Amino acid sequence: MSGAPLVILLATAPAGPAAAPGPVTLVLPLEPAEAADAHAWVGPAVSQLLARGLAAAGVPVAGRVEQLRAQAALELPRVSLTRATSLRIAEALGAGRLVVGTYQLQADELQVSLRLLDVARASLSTPIVASSPLVTLSDLAHGLAWDVALAGPTPPAVTRDAFLARRVSVPFDAVKTYGRGLAAHRAAAQLRLVREALGLAPQFHEARLTLGQLLRDAGELSAAYETLVRIPADAPESRPARFLQGVTLLEVGRYREAAAFYRSLAEQSATPAVLNNQALAVLRSPQNDGRASDLLRRAIELAPGHADLLFNLGWALLVEGDRGGAEFCMQEVVRREPLDPQARVVLAWARRGQGGPEVDSAWKAVLALAPSYQSLVTPDPGRRFERILPAELLLDLDRGGRTEAEVAAGLVGKAQRLFRAGDLAGALAELTRAAYLDPYANGVHLLLARVHRARGDRELALNELRMALWSREDTALRAELAAVLKEAGRTAEARLEAEKVLKADPGNEAARKVLESP
Repeated sequence: MSGAPLVILLATAPAGPAAAPGPVTLVLPLEPAEAADAHAWVGPAVSQLLARGLAAAGVPVAGRVEQLRAQAALELPRVSLTRATSLRIAEALGAGRLVVGTYQLQADELQVSLRLLDVARASLSTPIVASSPLVTLSDLAHGLAWDVALAGPTPPAVTRDAFLARRVSVPFDAVKTYGRGLAAHRAAAQLRLVREALGLAPQFHEARLTLGQLLRDAGELSAAYETLVRIPADAPESRPARFLQGVTLLEVGRYREAAAFYRSLAEQSATPAVLNNQALAVLRSPQNDGRASDLLRRAIELAPGHADLLFNLGWALLVEGDRGGAEFCMQEVVRREPLDPQARVVLAWARRGQGGPEVDSAWKAVLALAPSYQSLVTPDPGRRFERILPAELLLDLDRGGRTEAEVAAGLVGKAQRLFRAGDLAGALAELTRAAYLDPYANGVHLLLARVHRARGDRELALNELRMALWSREDTALRAELAAVLKEAGRTAEARLEAEKVLKADPGNEAARKVLESP
């Protein structure tokens, strides 16, 4: 390995969402203008067909799959999105603009109103309104996609004639069944309805792509591959289908085929996700062609702020025998993601054999922050720690921008909620991690003391209260210390502490109770 280029690359890499080939447009689910449960399928169907129409026009687009992936990663419930949560999803996906809107049905006439939201300026465009009979819903969505593409910062990549020629005629019953599948809440219902839609219209490749995604999510990897392989190369859905085929090949261990798949995609457009997955296939293929780390460096040049790419480079370097390079990468991942357990383990493995206190320190971090990994003392490059990217559009939650103290504060907040709910074991686990990341934080030790006290561990509670007082003198804390000493039967010490409190704060009732109680 050439160490210097790696150092320069990572040291000068800007943080933040990964770069995309042009501004990405995120299409969000359309909302009904008024409640209409019988037509709840319309919004998801129009949104999905609109997103696919934008892709056919050559506009980089994020649709339902990407939105749900970001929503799950951000731990947002599957409910109607507010403006703020929509912007959070857009930022995680690196989207420059949002398509939002409503739909309304009057008799059999469908009216759709769209607005474009500029993420950077948080400004809304004037509405784009169109209407048509409900049975021509797919034509309406395709036409609106062209209007949205024209309203973007760059013109469509194809002519209008070429765009219209790419529209596939799909029977209304198939579109309706597909929309019902998208709107269904249960995975089994989604699979059944999307299959039914595809049976009604075998040329409906948008439904075929969705079926492949659903099958992959359900763990039916071979069925997903066979479904996706039937999408022709000239269909707008071809590239996402091929990318997902490669994912299924990686997940079933057909690494040589996966490497060939992603090599072919990279020849068309070498995006960070394609290079990442190609590298992972090369890393595991017994007949690997080239070094995985070289491909991952290329990916990081395109998306330097992405933690998963940095992790995979560090892991590949460790597997290839470059411990120093692996350590450098994993230090950066841990800086960005302090709670990443696998990064902590790999960092400890990379330092193993070098000797010195840093080795012990790295393993202590594993034990404190990820105790479930405590058995992984011996380095094992055969483990499947590498991170397959499930979609070509990168997801970046920008958690790496937080300091260890900020991460610790988040853990304390979670621990407080668990403590109030009566989950003492859960609260203790979160606080133990917080104490490792920010050992001098007064609030961590105070809450640890209260959790130990609630568990009946008074000596541990006393230790934590003393740590909290060492961080910051506080009469209320000292009164609490006196009360716990009294509970532990250490009456003389309790009285001394209570007297200190009353000397500084004569009106402190908690300290007075300690002195007055028998």
